[in-house]
This record gives sequence, structure tokens and C-alpha cells, in this order.
Amino acid sequence: MSSSSSSEEFQTIFDAAVACAQMAEQTYDALCNNAAASSQRRTRRYIYRNHEEANQRLVQDYFQENATYQGYYFRRRFRMFKGLYERIVEDVTRECNFFQQRYDARGTPGFTHLQKCTAALRQLAYGIPPDALDESFRMSARIARDSLHFFCQTVIQLYGRKYLRKPTRNDILQLQAHHASVHGFPGMIGSLDCLHWAWKNCRTSYHGQFTRGDHGHPTVILEADASQDLWI
Repeated sequence: MSSSSSSEEFQTIFDAAVACAQMAEQTYDALCNNAAASSQRRTRRYIYRNHEEANQRLVQDYFQENATYQGYYFRRRFRMFKGLYERIVEDVTRECNFFQQRYDARGTPGFTHLQKCTAALRQLAYGIPPDALDESFRMSARIARDSLHFFCQTVIQLYGRKYLRKPTRNDILQLQAHHASVHGFPGMIGSLDCLHWAWKNCRTSYHGQFTRGDHGHPTVILEADASQDLWI
């Protein structure tokens, strides 16, 4: 074998080795890039919500001695008096560990019982989705949803036997006697009351459907079967 043919063969083998090395390097880089992209997709984005400041604002607005919103505003937004709400919060916090304030591994305090109970009550009172509380309460949708779940579960467990029970035979007889003496209708258990309530946020496309001539604005009809006992 001549020296020229040997050098050509060596050069061919060397070029093939270099090409294989380049291909291996490109394959390794592609795998690393795919792994990094996949890791970025799986990583949850952390949002610093500063819920401690939100708790201070909540206490300042409604629960301190000289609160910003008192009386009428508290009753309107919480659908109950302040004393009743504070008693419910106290009972719920004592009964369910979820509403007790806890600390994470870094020692950072979590949401307070007022934040969780207020978030649950706002969802019940206004029918808003859980993620709508993020801006005002600095609370994620998961915590807001869990607050609503545990709040309803605990309230039913605490007050269901007394306030959500079915009327007994003695209760029905007392109601019938009361309505017979007051309204003159024997055998009547409750009174059906209908009320046209102004629908301020009615969509423009619904105005013609929900507007009556004697009112002049969109209304919805509220019907309630009520008695003198609040637990019915």
C-alpha cells in the first residue's frame, strides 16, 4: 500500500469521525434544549400576592374599632349583622382546622380566619367565581374554592340540626294556629310574597323582556314562602 493511499484512507476515516462527533454534539444539544423547554412548561409561576397586606386592609375596612365601612355597609355586603358574622367565624374556626392560621416551612404566616371566611361568604352572597377574589383578597382560586367548601360543610355541621331541620308536627300545628289567628286562613303554613326587584345590571338586550310599563325599568320577581319562624 502506497503512502498516498494510506493518507487518503486516514483522511476519510478522520472526516467520518469528525462528522459523527458533530452529529452527536447536535443531538445532545437538541436533547438539552427539549429538556429545558419541557422543564419550563412544567414549572409553576410563583406570584407574590402579599396576603398579609390584604388582611390588614380587610381588618381596617370592616373589623377594627373605627372601621371604614360600618353599620349599613357591613350589613349590605355581608348579608348579616357584624355580631352574627363574628360569632359564625369564631365557631367555624374552632370547629375546622382549615380556618386556623398556619405557617409554611419558611415561617411565613398563611391566610387568617377572617380572610377565608370572608372569601367564602362573598362567593355565597354575590355568586362570583373563586378567581375573582384574587385582586381584592390576594387569594388564589384554589384557596378561595377550598374556603367555600369547608365553610359550607362546617356551617351545616354546626347549625344544621337546629336551623336546617324539618319542622315537626308540633311546629306545623303552631304555625297553622298562628296564621289562623292573624290572617284568618286555617290550615295555612306560610305566606307567598312576590316582589319586583330592580335589576340594575340587566343587559341591554334583556331590557324589553324584563321591563314592565308600571315600573319603567328592568325587574326580577322574588318569591318567598315565609313564616314567623326564621328557621323555616
